[in-house]
Amino acid sequence: MGVLEFSVPYNNDPETLTEVFRLANGGNNRIREIYLSGPQQYGGAGRIAPEMSFDRFVDIVGRIHSEGIRVNLLLNSICEGDDWYSSSVLNSTMAYLKRVHEEHGVESVTMANPLYIREVRKRFPRLEICASVLGDIDCVEKGVIFRKAGADVITPHVDINRNPGLLKRIRDATGAEIKLMVNEGCLFRCAFRKFHFNYISHKSRRPDGAAVRSEDNVFSLNCLQISKTDLSQFLKSGWIRPEDTRRYGGITSYFKLVGRTSSKSMVLRCVQAYLGESWDGDLLELMAGNLYSAGMSHLLHLDNKSLDRAGFFERITSCDKECSQCDYCTAMADRLIRRGVFTSGKIEDLGMKK
Repeated sequence: MGVLEFSVPYNNDPETLTEVFRLANGGNNRIREIYLSGPQQYGGAGRIAPEMSFDRFVDIVGRIHSEGIRVNLLLNSICEGDDWYSSSVLNSTMAYLKRVHEEHGVESVTMANPLYIREVRKRFPRLEICASVLGDIDCVEKGVIFRKAGADVITPHVDINRNPGLLKRIRDATGAEIKLMVNEGCLFRCAFRKFHFNYISHKSRRPDGAAVRSEDNVFSLNCLQISKTDLSQFLKSGWIRPEDTRRYGGITSYFKLVGRTSSKSMVLRCVQAYLGESWDGDLLELMAGNLYSAGMSHLLHLDNKSLDRAGFFERITSCDKECSQCDYCTAMADRLIRRGVFTSGKIEDLGMKK
């Protein structure tokens, strides 16, 4: 059996990082990289994180490298304002990358903008470039564009995670390595996604960005309401279970875990489950984003192992995704999702465990 490799988030908690290192040393699978965003003054990203100084960033990079794990720097904003393409902003970004790559050994960068990928490739031939999931690569044609721009690794749009044929065609057409995001937990074909990440791109640049404001909840509350009233959304979302990662062996053995804004307990639970390729519990407790929040706030529970017994993977990787013509996910959700279940995982994530 081949080794599965994982890209694991740094959630801005040094204690979590220490525990991730401990988990990385056991089992057959391995953590290839830990990804994080850097100081806000140099660029935005796909999550809102606490303020980080350059010295702090360098310290975290050093800790990761000391464990023999690679570092992936996130610069995957989808909007940096109307001067994003000016020579001054471009040159500033390139100087930042030169510093972290050549002086501090950062091996990889994740970007969503193919024009910036092209410029990075020209200047840093040995820096690995990963095309972000926020590049919305959902077809062969987009994959080819990002590959020609200089991407070595492609993280496709999560909406095509359950289309193995398309994923294989993207891999074959581009020759790029495919890295699948397994637990994002967003709505399938979400109409609000680009607006949400545009907002995050701007807010993630602010030094006080992690401070919660009333408008920060607009998108989350919207998606929570949709999920609460339509439980089929929990099954339609593009997640991949720990048990199913190896089924992508003809496409990739490389997977990305979401969790840069998650609690220590949630991150460690996900790392352990995916490294071990098994989870005996509530699948929603492995999800990030909307599905996790909906599961927590409404005490919903989806027994992960029940999906094995239902033949779920075979069904959803062979359907045509024409949901208006099918009620499979609705029927499955009504049968498998339980309400009012307060698990030990939820207790721990809420900080109530003694």
